[in-house]
Amino acid sequence: MSGLPSGTVTLLFTDVEGSTRLWDAERDAMAAALRRHDEILRGAIEQVGGYVFKTVGDSFCAAFSAARAGLDAALAAQRDLAAQSWPTSRPIVVRMGLHAGVCEERDGDYFGPAVNRVARLLAVASGGQVLVSGVAAELLSDELPEGVDLRELGTRQLKDLSRPERIYEVEAAFLAARLGVPAPADGDRVAEDLIAAEAAQVPDTDRITCGSGSAKRDRAWIVPRRMEIQVASGTVRLDFRRAVIAAPELRIDARIASGTLTLITRPGIVVDAGDLTVNSGSAKVVPPAGPDAPVQLRVKVSGQVGSGSVAARPAYGDWWRALWRRLLHRLAGGGRPSLPAAPP
Repeated sequence: MSGLPSGTVTLLFTDVEGSTRLWDAERDAMAAALRRHDEILRGAIEQVGGYVFKTVGDSFCAAFSAARAGLDAALAAQRDLAAQSWPTSRPIVVRMGLHAGVCEERDGDYFGPAVNRVARLLAVASGGQVLVSGVAAELLSDELPEGVDLRELGTRQLKDLSRPERIYEVEAAFLAARLGVPAPADGDRVAEDLIAAEAAQVPDTDRITCGSGSAKRDRAWIVPRRMEIQVASGTVRLDFRRAVIAAPELRIDARIASGTLTLITRPGIVVDAGDLTVNSGSAKVVPPAGPDAPVQLRVKVSGQVGSGSVAARPAYGDWWRALWRRLLHRLAGGGRPSLPAAPP
């Protein structure tokens, strides 16, 4: 075939989150929803000159000659998906990955390491997210649409790939609303596809290097066995409230210059920073407020802190709710409450 993107191309991979459950529970409605989903995806891709080279179930694989075209297709598709009134009991939510690299084009299909990398990038996205690789982010840095930004999420070792990937999330107002859609059946957790993609295998090591910017792990991320975190003057935030915990212990080797490392905990997560060496900075651990819970995860933080800080605490909203409950208990005659320690 002629006229297809070749050489260095931008790849967009998409996938419907939680589709297996919907097919099982609402077969007829899901069939109608997927027909509309396919129309939206194909239309958004072809409108900007992209080429759909493969579909697998409800997944699309497309190639573009320019990174901006791939981003425009992803944004247009997410906007149209969010505007639909779906026949299923919950909206169709699509995760997307965008990467650029040299590919081999053969018989209308694409092959090579870039294809493998975008597939792994897609596997760590949540429904409604558009994740962008470091290479694609560089290509997009000077031509982002108005109202659209890229937020760095840090560096992650993707499964089966030797080189870690710096990952960015596309931020736009309608994407934020889309990410507010709850996950199917299991309430707080949006990780069913992520867990399946990782084959329930706990990552061994996750490395985060942060200069003057920011990086985070949040939503339904899989907690590894070990993390190596280096922060110059930036900020790193590890939010464990919706994290997938599959191993009993996490060891963090932290090297903090003048920046900050913050761990947002939940009941059942115990943080020990006793092996952390602090110079002129600070380290503070505030246990989650509320009744004791069975220990799910022990986090042991070691390393060095210069003039920066390390803090482990519950979310501010959780602390205030615990305080309010205890004050109500006091007003009801339950005796003088012991107030939870204030978060830093």
